[in-house]
Amino acid sequence: MTASTPALASGPSPATAPRGSLPFRGLWLFSPRADAAFLALPLLLTVGSAVVSALVGLRAGDEVNRLAVWTAQNILGNGTHVVLTYLLFAVHRDVLTAEAKQPRTILAGTLGMLAVGAGFIFTYYANKDAHIYVVGVLFNVFGLHHTLSQHKGFWALHTLRSHQAGLGPGNPRERTLQQTYVPLMLSLILVRLFFIPDSAEPGATPYLDVGQGALLPHGMLAVFLAVWLGFFALLFRTVLRAGNATGPKVLYLLAVATATGLTLVSPMWGNVMLPAMHGLEYYMITARMMEPREGDPPARLGRAWIWPLMILSMLPLLSLGVIHGLILDGAGRGTLGSGDPIGSSSHLVLRVLTSLSLGVVLAHYFADAFIYRFRIPSIRKVMLRRLGFAPASAPAAAPMASAAPSASMPPMASVG
Repeated sequence: MTASTPALASGPSPATAPRGSLPFRGLWLFSPRADAAFLALPLLLTVGSAVVSALVGLRAGDEVNRLAVWTAQNILGNGTHVVLTYLLFAVHRDVLTAEAKQPRTILAGTLGMLAVGAGFIFTYYANKDAHIYVVGVLFNVFGLHHTLSQHKGFWALHTLRSHQAGLGPGNPRERTLQQTYVPLMLSLILVRLFFIPDSAEPGATPYLDVGQGALLPHGMLAVFLAVWLGFFALLFRTVLRAGNATGPKVLYLLAVATATGLTLVSPMWGNVMLPAMHGLEYYMITARMMEPREGDPPARLGRAWIWPLMILSMLPLLSLGVIHGLILDGAGRGTLGSGDPIGSSSHLVLRVLTSLSLGVVLAHYFADAFIYRFRIPSIRKVMLRRLGFAPASAPAAAPMASAAPSASMPPMASVG
C-alpha cells in the first residue's frame, strides 16, 4: 500500500471499547484536523458574523450577512466546487467509466444542463423578474437536495468506517432514519423558505419571495421545529444505543442537526452554515479521491499539485463571484448573480458567462447523482478505492443487493 493510500486503522473492537464510550482514534474520515475544519469553520463563520451583525445594527447587519453568504458561496466553496467533479474525471477516468453506460449518460446530461444555462441568457432579457424567480426556485430546490444528499453520504461513510474498525454495521432503524433524512429535511426547509413568513408581523414575506401568494401561518414554524427535534432525538438515541457509535460520527451528525435546525429557525444564517459546510466537505472528498492509489498508472499528478490544481480550476467561477458579489450586484440569496439592482450585470458577455456557470452547477448536480451510486457494485468498488476505503489489490467490497445487509459490509446509501 502506497503512502498516499493510508491503511484503515483497526480502531477499537467491541471487546476493547467500553459500552457507551465514543472512540475517536483512527475513526476520522480524513484526519482530525480536516474533519474538524469542515465542521468548525462553517459554524465559526456563522456565529461570528451573527454576533457582528447584532452589534452593528440592522442595515450594517444586512451587509455582514451578505458578506458571510458570499464567503460561504465563493471561498468555502458552495458555489465554486462544482467544477471539481469534472476535474476528477480528467485526473481519474475510472470514476467516469465505473459503470458501462455512465460516460454517455453524463455527457448527455452535461450538455443538456449547459443548454439550460444558455436558456437563462434569453429568459433574463425576456422577463427579468421571471428569470430571477425561476433561478431562485431551481437552484434552491436542487441545491438543497444535493447538499442534504451529501450529508447522507458522509453519514454512510462514517458507518462504513466504524464497521471496518470492528464496531459493527449499524442497525435497521438507523438505516431507516438515514433514508428518511433527505425527503424529510428537504420538505421542512423548502416549505420554511418559500411558504412561512419570516415573522408574525402583518404583511411579512417568506425568506425567498418569488410571488407565491398565499402563505402558511408563521406559527407553523413551531410544528416544523418539533418534527426536526423529534427526528434528531430519535436519531441520536438510536445511534448511541446501537453500540457502534464513534466520536467523529456523532460530531458530524451534531453539525448536520445544527445546520438544518439553524436554517429552519433563521434562514439568513442557515444560508451561511449549510452551504459552507457543503463546500468544505466537497473540497475534502475531492482532494482525497484525486490522490494516486496503489495499482494506478504512473501518476500524472503528484499529491503536492492536488490543491493548487483544484484552486486553479475554480478561479473562473470565483472571478464571477467577485464581479457579482463584490463589485456589481451583491451576494444573492443562494444563487450566483440573481440580483440586479443597478442593471450592470445585463452586459451580454457577463450575462453569457453567468448563465453558462449556472449550467455548470446544474451539470454538477446531474453528474454527482450518477457517480456516487454506491448500490451499483462496479461504482462502489471504484469509489471506495478512490476514497481509500479499500486496498487496490483486493475487491473494494462484497457486492450486495440494495435492500439486504451484508456480513462483510453494511448497506450504504448513495454518497453524492
